[in-house]
Amino acid sequence: MDTYFLPPDGRIFSCFPGAEERVGQRRMAELVADSIQAGAERFEAWKRAGGDRDTRPDAVVQAIEAGTGTGKSLGYLVPALASGRRPVVVATRTKQLQRQLLEEDLPRARGILGRPVRAVLAKGRANYLCRAAWEALEAQPPAELAMADHALWLALPRWARDTPTGDREELGRHGEGESELWDRINARAERCTGRQCPHFEACFLTRLRQEILEADLVVANHALLLADRVLRESAFGQVLPDAPVLILDEAHEIEEQLTESCAEQWSNRAMTLLFRDLAEAAGKESEGAALGALLLPWQDAWAALLSRVPQEGGVFGFGDDRLPLAPLADAVEAWVAAGQEAWKEARRLAARRVDGNPEDLAWRKLAERIGLAFGRMEQIFAQPEGWVSTIVREGLQTVLFKANPVDVRPFFHQHLRRGFETVILTSATLRDGRGFNGLKLRLGLRDDEAERSRHVESPFDFPAQGLLFVPPDLPLRRPGRDAVGDPAWVEASLAAMGRLLRASRGRALVLFTSRKMLAAFRPRLEAALPEMTFFVQGEGMTRAAMLERFRRTPQAALLGLASFWQGVDLPGEALSLVIVTALPFAPPDDPVLQARVREADAQHQGLGFIGIQVPQMTLKLKQGIGRLIRTRADRGAVCILDPRLMLPHEDPNGKRYAAQVRAALPPFPLSRDWEQVEGFLRSL
Repeated sequence: MDTYFLPPDGRIFSCFPGAEERVGQRRMAELVADSIQAGAERFEAWKRAGGDRDTRPDAVVQAIEAGTGTGKSLGYLVPALASGRRPVVVATRTKQLQRQLLEEDLPRARGILGRPVRAVLAKGRANYLCRAAWEALEAQPPAELAMADHALWLALPRWARDTPTGDREELGRHGEGESELWDRINARAERCTGRQCPHFEACFLTRLRQEILEADLVVANHALLLADRVLRESAFGQVLPDAPVLILDEAHEIEEQLTESCAEQWSNRAMTLLFRDLAEAAGKESEGAALGALLLPWQDAWAALLSRVPQEGGVFGFGDDRLPLAPLADAVEAWVAAGQEAWKEARRLAARRVDGNPEDLAWRKLAERIGLAFGRMEQIFAQPEGWVSTIVREGLQTVLFKANPVDVRPFFHQHLRRGFETVILTSATLRDGRGFNGLKLRLGLRDDEAERSRHVESPFDFPAQGLLFVPPDLPLRRPGRDAVGDPAWVEASLAAMGRLLRASRGRALVLFTSRKMLAAFRPRLEAALPEMTFFVQGEGMTRAAMLERFRRTPQAALLGLASFWQGVDLPGEALSLVIVTALPFAPPDDPVLQARVREADAQHQGLGFIGIQVPQMTLKLKQGIGRLIRTRADRGAVCILDPRLMLPHEDPNGKRYAAQVRAALPPFPLSRDWEQVEGFLRSL
């Protein structure tokens, strides 16, 4: 990697005069290059030995925590693309990082490598237009449209005719959010007839797959990567190619993504789509009349099932007293019974001929979806060992039935370690206070994989650039039923926020751990600081628009929730203060977390808290704190309104686990002196 990264003759310095030497970036590139070479040698030896499927070796797994400012994107892109092992798949959590990779980092990598690189951005199937579905809908327009879909309907004819990719994002604001209309015309797998479709050759997904096959680099998100791995046995499930190298960026999120992607789930939205697709198919031919008549009692049974779900929002475990489990199970049985005749009729219609008629293939797909719905709901309500069943209510319209795996280690092994030659896990936050042990516990990294995991240093001078402040005499927060905090903590925290925001002249990001907490503090902050402008996450503006407005507004503060703990990038004087309202522990009533804690405690009492809850909180805290220092020129303060970050001998409300948490944070000097922190902020 010296050819590319060693000063003064490395290509990065000749391509970009004035580039800074980043020792951590060069070390990361060496680790990635060595891992890819080791993976390739392991697989070449296997092939020479006969390539027996049963003896296929596992991937070489290399975890690399790359501190903020390392330049990790080039640190993995250059060695991966230089290796000649193609294609390289890079999976990220956020669209923001995907755009950065393709629009900023890839052009730089091409320059450093001195050659062209073919790259493709792959998205889930539902992001693309299905030509067959659009043709059918255009021939028979919907009688009614949701209000939000009127503008989309007007934009579709011209766009559908001219689009080169079929990607919904080309529609701009018309292509955002949930849409009943888009659901009817997207390329979702459950209704795809593949090569039997008359539009197969012109299909946007067919073209995408061809581009992917010719690509050196494929960029996707975690959800698509894992859905693709899980659905590989389906003829039309695979979108991503077989690839030797996988780079999981933002890998601190992969446990949660495995938990979601490997879940068994069914929702009222999926059921509504199935009912509608069945009704439309039945209405297109005379033989469908019988099935159309069978749908009404089945829909009534589904409505009766949904009426048993509590109306209040939240996640309900199957042991929750608020959930009437026995009546719900009875309602599921009644729904399955009511749908049996419709399922039988759909299978009959699918079996009429065997000549591959597209209509019959469509009926076969519909019959398969009915069976899938029954199978998933029955598995969820069976509550199999090792799985946690829940019902999620989001507002009045959305109900999601789920069974999540408690242990994702087998899925990491099956879908990732077993699927590639080399897997690179990277993020700015992979280590907790006990190093990489958390990855061993959560993902099942083996001893040798954990031992070769590495942290590469950030180029930032944290002791000189920042300050960590925990206000003195701060009471312990007791959330209570309102999930906000007791009055003493609220008053003390409000006073601390006011002093800090005045000293910093705004230029602040205030991170809350719950929507209720943000809603409680927001009006009080506005009343206490009328000279300030507050931008609140989730109030109409996109993240990009809000950040741009914040940059241009003097005396402003951002009030953010979960997604603002990461991905917010505000270098320079725009951001001088980050306030963390409370240590971001996951809600203790989360049924999946509860099951994981119980399982860990069964191995060793207390392991669930110190081995799962504290490390998860620490990684999120590191993400939030990481918003502050983004360049070598940045300076600022982090304030944490939680005395639990102190040790017991430092504060009466301190905790012994604070040492573990603080060991993982950037090495800012710790202060509890109001004069020091206010003076520091005023000097910026």
